Parts: sequence; C-alpha cells; structure tokens
Amino acid sequence: MKKILFGCILLFASIGSAFAEQEKVLIVSGFSKVAVPAELIEIRIGVETESKTAEEAHEKTSAKTDSLVKYLKKQSLLSLQTEVVRLQTIYEYPKSGARQIKGYVASNTVLIRSKVESAGKLIDESIQNGANQIIGIRLQATDANLEKASQEALQLAAKDARKKADIILSALGLKFKDFVEIRADFQEISEPLPVMDGFQTMSAKSATPIEAGNLFREAKILLKVSY
Repeated sequence: MKKILFGCILLFASIGSAFAEQEKVLIVSGFSKVAVPAELIEIRIGVETESKTAEEAHEKTSAKTDSLVKYLKKQSLLSLQTEVVRLQTIYEYPKSGARQIKGYVASNTVLIRSKVESAGKLIDESIQNGANQIIGIRLQATDANLEKASQEALQLAAKDARKKADIILSALGLKFKDFVEIRADFQEISEPLPVMDGFQTMSAKSATPIEAGNLFREAKILLKVSY
C-alpha cells in the first residue's frame, strides 16, 4: 500500500511540474488599411448588332468592330486585346407550335487598359467609332504603388498587434517574453464602380466622368506571444 501511494505522489508531482513549465501564450490580431491611388483602368467595350440572318449580323458587327479597333490602335493604350466573339440565335415562342428563329445577334468585345485620365475620352470616342456597349470598368493601381502600400500596411498591422499585446499584458501585470508565432495576410480592396451594361447611345457633346479615387491594401497580423 505504501509503495502504491508513493507512486501516485511521484506521478502528481510530474504532472504539476509539466504544467508549471508549459508556456503561457497570448494571441492578438493587428489590422491596417492603406489607400493606394487608382491610376490605371480596364474597360470592356462591345459592339453588338441584330439581324435576320447570321451572316448579316456577323458582317455588321465585324465592320463596326474594325472601325473601333482602328481608332483604339491610334490611342496611347497600355494594352488592347479581343476578349469575346459571339454569335447567338434569337428565338420566339408562339402560343401554339414549336419555337421559331426570329434572328441573330453578333457581338465582339475588346478589353483595353489605359491611364485613368484618358478613360472618359476613350469611352466617348469609342461610341463615336462603332461601339454600342460599355460592359464594365475596373480600377487598378500601379505595381510600384501597390507594393509600397503592401509594405506599409504590414508594418502598421504589426505595430497594431504589438501595441495590443503590450496593453493587455501591462493591464494584467504580466511581462512580454518572446514571439511564439507570427502570421501575415493582406489583400487588395477596391471601391467598385457601377457597371454600365448595355449602354447604347451617347451624345457627341457629352463627356463620361470617371472619378478614380483610391484602392485600398488591407493587412492583418496574428501574433502569439509568450509571457
């Protein structure tokens, strides 16, 4: 009986010692959001025509697209590429009988990339040169500014996390020992512009205002610190 009791005492002593030596950890998160000027823009511009025959729809769309591309190639674009070429059948459904072919729709879409300050002019003059759809726009930052903002966001998030850890430990009368684990993550966040879908006509005297504003780089730091 004495031997068994002595063994239990040693076991409890070992467990108590292990818990005493176990590292105490505090987990905190730091956040930051850094503005990045939107200096570049992507614009999807389309040409769409409808006709009774597929051949006629295709020919009309091709002619207008050719005029549009010739204009765009003369501009100071960062890039120009064909994105979509599509031919679709239009059906009508009479109350009685099978569906019937009403006509055809042919469409071409090009994607252009330019500086923001040129966007309004490009949209207006593309309409004048054959386009009848502005399908969407997307703001972008330059690689250099995006990288700079990423670094700043990470630094600010790290400082925010460390500050929170120091405040909590100080309030509890504890002392910081070391960093146990550090995790970092960041992402690009943009304020979306409304999509102009199926835009058909535009006065030659009107101007399309494009307000670039800012994009944002958001960072998050997770800290595990021992005390």
